[in-house]
Amino acid sequence: MLSSALLGFAGWTFVPSIATRHALKIVLQLYSQYSGRPSPVPGQQIYAQLYRYTYAVVVLAYLLYNLINGSNTMASNFYEVLGVSPDVDENGLKLAFRQFAKRFHPDRVGPQGAELFIQTRDAFEALKNPTVRFAYDRFGPDVLQWSKFSTTREYLHHGLLQSAGYHLATAIGLLVFSALGNQSPVKFWRYLLFFVFFASELAYVLYPLPSTTPILSSAFWDPSNFGTRPTLLQILFPRRVAYQHILFLHQMFIFSSIALTRVAPQLFPDTQQDEKQRILQQINQQAAFCDREASVALHTELQSIHPSSPTSRVGTSEMRPVLQPSTEVIDELAVELKNMILETNVKQKTGPLRSVWESAIARKRTRSDVGTSRLVIPSSNTSNAQNTNNAQSSSPSPASACEGEGKLPSPRPSPPPFTRKNSSYIRTRSVSWS
Repeated sequence: MLSSALLGFAGWTFVPSIATRHALKIVLQLYSQYSGRPSPVPGQQIYAQLYRYTYAVVVLAYLLYNLINGSNTMASNFYEVLGVSPDVDENGLKLAFRQFAKRFHPDRVGPQGAELFIQTRDAFEALKNPTVRFAYDRFGPDVLQWSKFSTTREYLHHGLLQSAGYHLATAIGLLVFSALGNQSPVKFWRYLLFFVFFASELAYVLYPLPSTTPILSSAFWDPSNFGTRPTLLQILFPRRVAYQHILFLHQMFIFSSIALTRVAPQLFPDTQQDEKQRILQQINQQAAFCDREASVALHTELQSIHPSSPTSRVGTSEMRPVLQPSTEVIDELAVELKNMILETNVKQKTGPLRSVWESAIARKRTRSDVGTSRLVIPSSNTSNAQNTNNAQSSSPSPASACEGEGKLPSPRPSPPPFTRKNSSYIRTRSVSWS
């Protein structure tokens, strides 16, 4: 049972799509042949329309195939085994069993027919009881194992409790699929389909009601009564009883739900959803472009730090995001990042590094100023007197070579010393301050 369910689910997952692709080729050829127009290509509106129609036809055909296959593979009831109608009376049932025993007795057909003969004999013995026959018609062969029940209400109560498990599991499955799936109007139709089949099953099980009141018995229609108002399933399968119709309704609900989920979006596409998909596609394209640009920028930055050789250099058109850069590049990049962090901290207006930076600059300037003030300046009485006179007649000069920032004097040397002819006077180099 589980393997057949998994096989059916796999069939509904793959068969419609594969069959649609092959059928669409034939549809496109017929369209081009009878319309006189070129065959549509993907992206055109007529192509999408033909695809939707082809897909819907394929799904409906596959649904019909599953229903026919499920109907043909359904096990026969005891009435079909005996070759009588479900509304046969007790005498007709006895006569049918005698004829069956003559044809299929183990003494006649051999040991291979013993199992079928025993099952049919047990069913005949049970169906001679009208109460058991009522329950068998509605709940199937499992009723033969309910030996502790004796009234119609007890059989009906126990059978409804067993049937509730299927409907409870189906309802939970619908809720889970509705919660996990996207918002779609198909959900409403699935719930509606579920309640329609549930009501049909209750009609087959409950009518006629197990009551002795003639008003209630005549107020409701009896689906097991083959009168003038048979149901569609009774017309299609006249020798089947209620429990077989219920099993067929279960199959029909499952296949119809899957077909509805597949066909409805194709026949009635959501234009807003298509617009959202188009916008999402554009966003994905823009994201891919941005990722491309970021990859090129990253490669350019890494190439500037660790340039490749001319033979191995990769063009920007072939660049991809670096997933595992080399260890050498990472080490060099780490050193550069440390230097950048240090420079950023130094350039800050406040902080300990700023004060250390300023003190270092001040020490450097002080050393330069002290070195300038230590220049050797030759002196003589004459030059001193002359310098004194010049100092008195000229503008005042700083008292020290290092007096204040921005007032440092610049030394201006005089010409080199020389000796006059026929004279013992020698002029020496002097330093004057401006």
